[in-house]
Parts: sequence; structure tokens; C-alpha cells
Amino acid sequence: MPRTISFYIMRQLVGPFVFGMFVIVFILLMEQMIKFIDLFLGKGIAFSVVLEVFILSLGWMMALVVPMAVLVAVLMTFGRLAADNEITAMKASGISTFQILAGPVAMSLLLAFLLVQFNNRVLPDSNHRLAGLLGDIHRKRPALAIKAGAFSDIKGYTIRVESLNEVTSELESVTIQKKERNEESETIVAKRGRLAFTDGGNVLNLYLEDGEIHGVDESNPNRYHRMLFYTHTIRIDGIGTELVRSDRKNRGDRELSAGDMMERVQSYREEITRTRADQKQAALEAIGARFAHLETAPDTTKEPVDLQRQRIYAREVSSLGTELISRDRRVADKQRQVDKYLVEVHKKYSLPVACIVFVLVGTPLGVRARKGGLGVGVGFSIVFFVIYYLFLTGGEKLADRGYVTPAVSMWAANVIMGILGLYLIRKSDRDASRFSFLRFLRRKRNQKTGEPV
Repeated sequence: MPRTISFYIMRQLVGPFVFGMFVIVFILLMEQMIKFIDLFLGKGIAFSVVLEVFILSLGWMMALVVPMAVLVAVLMTFGRLAADNEITAMKASGISTFQILAGPVAMSLLLAFLLVQFNNRVLPDSNHRLAGLLGDIHRKRPALAIKAGAFSDIKGYTIRVESLNEVTSELESVTIQKKERNEESETIVAKRGRLAFTDGGNVLNLYLEDGEIHGVDESNPNRYHRMLFYTHTIRIDGIGTELVRSDRKNRGDRELSAGDMMERVQSYREEITRTRADQKQAALEAIGARFAHLETAPDTTKEPVDLQRQRIYAREVSSLGTELISRDRRVADKQRQVDKYLVEVHKKYSLPVACIVFVLVGTPLGVRARKGGLGVGVGFSIVFFVIYYLFLTGGEKLADRGYVTPAVSMWAANVIMGILGLYLIRKSDRDASRFSFLRFLRRKRNQKTGEPV
């Protein structure tokens, strides 16, 4: 009997789960569209590229959508079963809440396993390709990044304008800094200007009027020159209107699998261990090297030797302290990198485990709601997932700053909600046991009085 009930409940969960996934994915895609619509239109991106961005975005979405869809499905399914008194009938038949949960928990375990594989095998490459594609899109037609009142870097020029007419491309109060070898070589100021593309959009021309050019003479850095102009043209080649695909080699923490990140963590930990082990010895050697000459320090001043040695000692102590502080900072930087990677490693497993936690929390809540509508399921899901997500993001910030460990930051939400779910299930089971006991007493009484059972 319990096995039949488990398969029945599992079949009831499939429909709401798929429906919840479609609804949540649709909401997230609309959010992405609103976020990138100006970028896509301004850069003139082809529809196929836009579609590719959204398809690649499904990678990180699925990591969030699957646990949330599990919560939606559990709330909707058990809400409907409770509304139709099916849960009451099961409990009256002696089936405990834990037996009712056997099927949903088994499904959540399978989903958690598949999601772990997805997070380590598919998601890193998806995030890597998405980051590379968005970077290529941002680099396309960088002149469109010029905004009034803001600095824009384009091919070695830093440009700022007070106002920009997006229809006529006319500029007002233009300031341009030209850089060569990462050093400012010229500053150009103009009252007016105009943007224009030539050579099929691959060349940006800045036609400036009524301005000045300030700079340093390259042959004699001590000389400064200032030149007035009525008209001046700046030609910036290689702007390009075509989307050029690049091959990114470097990967961020969200573009790596848990195994790859643990390799980097191990490397950083070895460096930290070596640094800490050598730090004491290095300090002792530095003290010996720095202070050995104090006994034989030449007296090149009219000051007493003791006073001279005290000043040398103070200077050497200050220098040594600075060196030790620098070493401590390097260790701290490496530790922050370790924490950053460990946060992402734990996240790859804590989110899949949330599928199981949401089953434990959603089942008693769905039974108490006694309504199987989409609004109840999505409403409860949003509230609980927002709380869960706040735990994740807040924990990540705390872990990055070293206030809590990465494990605590990523697993606290699962532990707290899991305990809450088990408490609600246990309470529901006690209520069911009390109901069964009262039903047993009523049956015995009716048998004695001859009334129908």
C-alpha cells in the first residue's frame, strides 16, 4: 500500500514541477530581456546572437529554477491532495507523513544528484561562454558607450562630454585624454564636436571645433605646450560594427567545476603554509642581518654612539615591521581567494540539496494551505526562496569578508529550513496519530453500543 501511494504522489508531482519550471524560467528570461534590451538594440546585435545569449543564460537559471520548481510542485500537489481530503484518508488508513514523503524525497534525491552533475559538468562551460559572448558584445561599437557626464575609454582615448545629441551625434564641452603606453600624453578640450563613422563603421571620426591641445614636449619633458585650434579631427581606427568572437582563456570562479576550484584552493593553501612556515625564520634572519652592524656602526655624526645606534635601531625596526605586514597581507589575500573558491564549491552542492529541503518544508505547508492553486504554490515558493536566497547572498558576503566560514555561509539555510521542515512533519505526524487514536476509541465505543462503525 505505501508503495502504491508513493508512486501515485510522484505522478502527481510531475505536472506541477514542469509547469513551475516553465513559469519561473519565463519570468527570469523576461528579466534578462529588460536588462539587456538597450545593449542589444544599441549595439545592433543579430537575433541569432540574442537567442544564443538567452540559451546560455539558461545554464545559471537552471541551478536556481530546479529547487524553486520543486517547492512549487510540492506545495501545489499536497495542497490539492489536502483540499480533496486525500491526505486525511491516507492518515486515517494508518499511513504516516514520513511514508507519504517517501516518493517525493526519492524524486528530490534524484534531482539533487542530476543537478550536482549539471553544476560541475555543464554550468561552468555555459557560464564561460556566456561571459565571453557578453564581453564581445560590449566591445562591439564602443563609441556607443559614450554617455553625457561620464568617462568612456575607447582605443587609448578617455572621452567625456557634457551633452550628447543622440540623433545628430553633436557634442558639447568635450574633454579627451590621449594615452600612450598607459601614460597621458595629450589633453584635448573643445567647446563643440560631432561623431561620425566612416569606412563601413570601422573608423570613428571626432570632428572638434574651437578648442585647445595641452601636452608635454616628448623631446623635453620639462617643456609644456598649448595649441589653439578652430577645427581638429581625431580618427580612431578599428572600431568595427561587426561582432568579433574572442577566445577567453581565463576562467572565473563560476566558470570552473568543483574539482578545478579545489585544485586552486589546494595550491593557495600550500602557498599560505609555506609563507607562514618561512615567516618566523625570515624574521629572525632579517633581524640578524639588519642589526648585526649596530655594534660596529661608524660614527659619522657628532651625536653620541648610543643615540646614533638607537636611531638606526628604530629605523630598522620600522622597516622590518613594514616587511612583516606586507607578508601578512599576502597571506590574507591568498586566504580570501581560498574562501572565494570554497564558497562556490559549497554552493554547487548546497543548491541541489535544497531540492530535498524544500520537499521537507513544502509538504506540511501544502497540507496546511489546503489549496492547490498556482497562486498559493508560487506565492509560498517566492517567499521561501527569497529567504533562502538572502541566506545565500548574505552568507557569501560574510564569507568573503572572513566573518564566517564558507561551509557555514552556504549550508546555514539548508540546515535551518531542514530542521523547520522536520519539525512541521513531526507535528503533522503527531496530529495524525492523535486523530487515529480518537478514531480507534470511537470505533470501540460504537461496537459496544451496537451503532454502525
